[in-house]
Amino acid sequence: MIINQSYQDVLSGIGFTSFDSVWSNVNAELIEQKKDRSILRVKFPLIKKYEISDCNTVDKHTYFYIKKFRQKLSSWQKTMRLLMPKNFAPEGLKEFNNYCLFRQNALATASPVAAGSKFISCACVDSFFITQDFSPFIELENLILNQSETLYGKDNDIKRRNILSEIAVYAKKMHECGMNHKDFNATHILLQKQDASKPLVALFDLQRVDLNPFNRIRWQIKAFAELNYTLPASIFSEKDRLFLYSTYKRKEHLSAFNRLQYNCIRRKTEKIARHSKKRHLAPKAGNI
Repeated sequence: MIINQSYQDVLSGIGFTSFDSVWSNVNAELIEQKKDRSILRVKFPLIKKYEISDCNTVDKHTYFYIKKFRQKLSSWQKTMRLLMPKNFAPEGLKEFNNYCLFRQNALATASPVAAGSKFISCACVDSFFITQDFSPFIELENLILNQSETLYGKDNDIKRRNILSEIAVYAKKMHECGMNHKDFNATHILLQKQDASKPLVALFDLQRVDLNPFNRIRWQIKAFAELNYTLPASIFSEKDRLFLYSTYKRKEHLSAFNRLQYNCIRRKTEKIARHSKKRHLAPKAGNI
């Protein structure tokens, strides 16, 4: 079990001192259940306050989110585990490391609290990852779905541009730091102070992060295609999307090569839409 030292006393106080104590906790509320993973929320029960050096004060009103994984290993993963055990990381530990990488590079995200893993057979491993609630940040998707009137039309042009500008700045820094969130979309982009001239932007759910430097040339196309697919056309115009990419490129006017890249993003977005339609999937925000 790996524990963020800042949370050592906090976890001891709620009895999270081993893999089994976290995995078997019965007081957590189930938030999401999928085939191979689940997300639970547990309320911090203590009255005593802990000052955490890299985040807000933890008190009785704070929630922790526990993501559990049951991972069946492929033949390749079993081989890697035998040959290079130090290079094999179960999903929970991998996500913990991704959160640490983001925060080490001053990329805003939730605080990683702890992670642990336990092999239940030679071909299956259970793992978990804990974060602290990142309020008052909210999902961009939530803003689009529940406060869309604050983004619509010419009266909100400046607000939309401010949000898109800071998202572009975040994406640029993320890529320059050698990382790409494979699900860079309205669901995983978080906002705070969205009415400010420079809204705060963060990312969460860092399970799928690409660290392969050989893929860097494709990152901007994949990231912005994914994001554009989840931005409804009824709110975000083509002009908004072009502004987003121009800000990422740090250029007021795109070169011919940049426009070629932008066209690749548009085609990739259309491909994602076709693929999602075949699978009967659609972004929640895209239905507006």
